[in-house]
Amino acid sequence: QRKKSRRHHQTMQSHHFPRDKLYSQNISKIIHNHGLNGVISLLARRLARLVIKTAKTLTSKGVIRAASVTAGLFVLQALYVLVKTPRLSPPDKSGVNFPREGLSVSLQNEDRCRIEKGSADRSGKGSKTKWREFRLVLIGDSPVEGIGNSHHSVALSGRTAEAFAKLVCRSGREHDDRALKGKQYDSVRYWSYGKSGLTARGVNREMVPLLHRVVDDVVSSSNGDTAAENCFEKPIHAIVLLCGVNNVLDPRPTTFYRDVHSLIHSIKHHPKFGSIDKDTPLLILGLPDFTKLPFLPSWPMGWILGFRGRYIQHVLETVIQEVQQEEMIESGRIQTRMVRIPELNDVLGTIGYQRYESSSCSIDDANSESDGATESVLRKMQNPFKMKFCHPLLEYLGDVGLDQAKISSLGMQDFLSDDGFHPGRYGTIYCGNLIVDAYRKIMSNTL
Repeated sequence: QRKKSRRHHQTMQSHHFPRDKLYSQNISKIIHNHGLNGVISLLARRLARLVIKTAKTLTSKGVIRAASVTAGLFVLQALYVLVKTPRLSPPDKSGVNFPREGLSVSLQNEDRCRIEKGSADRSGKGSKTKWREFRLVLIGDSPVEGIGNSHHSVALSGRTAEAFAKLVCRSGREHDDRALKGKQYDSVRYWSYGKSGLTARGVNREMVPLLHRVVDDVVSSSNGDTAAENCFEKPIHAIVLLCGVNNVLDPRPTTFYRDVHSLIHSIKHHPKFGSIDKDTPLLILGLPDFTKLPFLPSWPMGWILGFRGRYIQHVLETVIQEVQQEEMIESGRIQTRMVRIPELNDVLGTIGYQRYESSSCSIDDANSESDGATESVLRKMQNPFKMKFCHPLLEYLGDVGLDQAKISSLGMQDFLSDDGFHPGRYGTIYCGNLIVDAYRKIMSNTL
């Protein structure tokens, strides 16, 4: 049987061409039928198959190794950040313990504000003019709670209320903005309900009921009084929402779309009164760029969190666009707006500095001068760094008493708290003015 099987194997081999002979005959047939181009095409296909096979082998091993190294480095960087980042506390009576009657900000003069607690009705008996309040509610996560700030007056909520006071309060003159004429207030009363670590779902579950409680208190206090008329028939005049930062670390980021939709719907619809007000602006602050934050290592932790942050920001913008379309269909007016945070590195850098300064001097300024002054102005336009100092940060910081040398030396650390993440120092002023600018655009009905 062994000899028979060996003889059968030799017989089967004799009926087949050797591999080299078969390959040479295929080449000769291809040359005869298709010429040299056919041969080149055959060799290219065989080479491509070899390269793909080799790449699959190397990639499968390389990806596993790279992924394991990246994951290990990410864990080490996360532990380092947890150990080195200081744990900052919020101001007293923050979050759910924020004063139920709120805090009041009144404008003393053009630049200074006064923050106080208690009732804001100082019109007195027999006075024909009632005290008019602009009511502002901020809900969200740790920046709304005031993490990294010692007092509410310097936190994001206090700075935002201060910026609103400079916009809407009486200051001895009429507003230049057409949308705000005839709507001057005496003070801004604000409530700030935030808690560190909350995702969009957590804000909806824990902070939105506090917003509805404010509405209940305002409505109940205005029953039988003319307060609603004096406050332009609105229980709340503006709502500021901060969410999404903690969703970057959420292992289920795909649920963010549904959670934000539910959150915005809960904010706009009161369980008792149906809707808070169709004309109440909702201002949603965008996410920062995690790759630019100083407390995060650039790679891989900063890169990974930056990628997830851009995804969350894209989802947030998509939801806001859908809400704006619904508002246009229902009322023909957009009341929900995204407040995007400009890149601080671009604003602090020389590119933004040069662009802003060169745009601050125009041909109209040159035409208003004499012939000799015209040449001087044009020379300044060609050499913007020799012009009068005018930094782009002044557009967002306002008049904060900074001179040329101080603004030129500002860095990223001057806008953040000691942990390198939460807004502090000039960062709260920066974000507050951005929010007020978005409110002004809504009131002017411009996008």
